[in-house]
Amino acid sequence: MTDPTDFLEIARQIDAFIKPEAEGRQARTRERILRAATELFVAYGYRKTSIDDIAGAARVAKGTVYLYYGNKAELLLHAIALQKQQYLIELAPAFDHSRTPQDRLREMIRLGIVLSRRMPLVQRSTSGDHEIEEVLREVDAQTIAQVNEMQMAYVARLLDAATAGEWPQELVEKRAEVLIDLMFAVANGGRLVREGMPLEEYAEVVAGVIARGIVEPAG
Repeated sequence: MTDPTDFLEIARQIDAFIKPEAEGRQARTRERILRAATELFVAYGYRKTSIDDIAGAARVAKGTVYLYYGNKAELLLHAIALQKQQYLIELAPAFDHSRTPQDRLREMIRLGIVLSRRMPLVQRSTSGDHEIEEVLREVDAQTIAQVNEMQMAYVARLLDAATAGEWPQELVEKRAEVLIDLMFAVANGGRLVREGMPLEEYAEVVAGVIARGIVEPAG
C-alpha cells in the first residue's frame, strides 16, 4: 500500500514551495500568476513571454507580479515545480510499501522518465535546452538549493532503504545525486526512442539497468 507519510511529505514540500502564503487572497493571486505564466511558457517559450504578458493573462498589474516573484527566471522555476505537482499522483507506485525498496526505486526511475515527456517545461529543463539552462543561472542560489533538496530528499531515503541502511549517509547522498543526473540524462529517450522504440518499454529497461547498478556496493 502507498505510504501516506512519504507521499504527503513530498506533496507538502512542493505545495509549500509553490504557495508559501496561507490560503487566502494572496495565495489565490500567486496561483493565478503562476498558472498564467506556466501556460504562456509552454505555448510561446520563456524568451517570448514577457512579464507584461503574464500580468495581462493573470489579470493583475505588472507590479503585482514582482510582489510575488523576484524575476521571470524565478517564475519559470516555480512553473516547473507546478508541472511536477500536477503529475505527483502518478508517482504513487514509487511509494507503495507492499513492494520491496528495490522495486520502488525502479518504479521511481521508470515513472520519472515517462512522466517527464508529459511535462514540457520539465522536459526542456532536462534536455540540454540552453535557454532554460541559462535562465536557471539567474535564479537566486538559495531557491535553487531548496529545489535540489526537495528532489534529493526522497531519492536518498529510498536508496537508503534499497541498500538496507548499510551505507554511510555521505555515500547515499552522492549516489542519489548521480541517480538524479542519470534520470535527467535519459529522460528524453535517446536514439532508440527516436527510432521507434516505445517510451514505456525504453523506460522499463533503463530503470532496471540503473536501479541494479546504483545499489551495487561501492568499489
